[in-house]
Amino acid sequence: MSKPQLNGNYLKPVLLVTLLTCICLAGLVFLNSFTEFDFSFLRNNQLLLPAILLQVIASVLFIMAWKILLSMQADTRFSFGECTAHIGITLLGKYLPGKIWGLVGRTYVLTKRGQSSSRAMSLLIADQFATFYTGIIIGVVALLAFFSAALATLTAVAAILSIPLAIKYYDSIIRWLTVRLKFLLKKLSKEIDTAAITINRRLLGLTFLIYVMHWISTSLVLCLLFYPLIAAELFLNSTLIVAAIPLAMLSGFLAFWAPGGIGVREGVIVAILTLQLPLTVAATIAISYRLICILIDLSIGGFALIFFYRTAPSLLQVSE
Repeated sequence: MSKPQLNGNYLKPVLLVTLLTCICLAGLVFLNSFTEFDFSFLRNNQLLLPAILLQVIASVLFIMAWKILLSMQADTRFSFGECTAHIGITLLGKYLPGKIWGLVGRTYVLTKRGQSSSRAMSLLIADQFATFYTGIIIGVVALLAFFSAALATLTAVAAILSIPLAIKYYDSIIRWLTVRLKFLLKKLSKEIDTAAITINRRLLGLTFLIYVMHWISTSLVLCLLFYPLIAAELFLNSTLIVAAIPLAMLSGFLAFWAPGGIGVREGVIVAILTLQLPLTVAATIAISYRLICILIDLSIGGFALIFFYRTAPSLLQVSE
């Protein structure tokens, strides 16, 4: 098989990612210089490098969760690079109105790799189920910890005990949700066969564990970045950040009208953080997290475009 010709097309995503990254950094400088937001503490933060490394780990965990689900396809091998490209397509697609295009894009590349539409959708639903289930648990438990350690502990125990049950009855739960949310799920695929929804429960359980670590790692990144601002009440402020990030991310995803959850995600973060922090600090954290997410989306999304330009350029061509 001949190697696909690059024709210089891979330079386009590189230039686009570089340009948009520069715009993000320029926006950060503008906010720091001409508004009441002060980001200067980031330059002198000794925890900046650990925060960057932790963010890399969080992104790797995100990709690994998807790779583990794909490993159920014994007849098809998916490399870590290809799994990263799948996630990149999703991250870019979420900025299109409707939010659903990221998942449609991932379904498309899976069908091109020989998976049926129904099987591809089953994998995506499992991924979203694990994402939401663990994100809600982490967010709710952390938020309760701000008010009552005892209540948070009881909720955490109940949540941990519920995970094996959710995995055991996964098929029934998804079929029930498919019927109840048919008006939403039909946007994902009209071909999904609820009778064929099966999953490897051991791998699904491992995916749950990885997503728990992903949510905690992602939240702790902000705790490290903003340590100078939250150090006075470290425990209370940290619990709010750990609560705000997953709840904001999931709320942004459910806001189908908002590309990338813009406005919704920031609103949830500010609403939660202002329980303890001044409005300016809460808004600074929300804006910073948005910029971090954009940089991650651009980086992984740019990698996805480069990957498909190199390995399957036909996927990126519009049929005439």
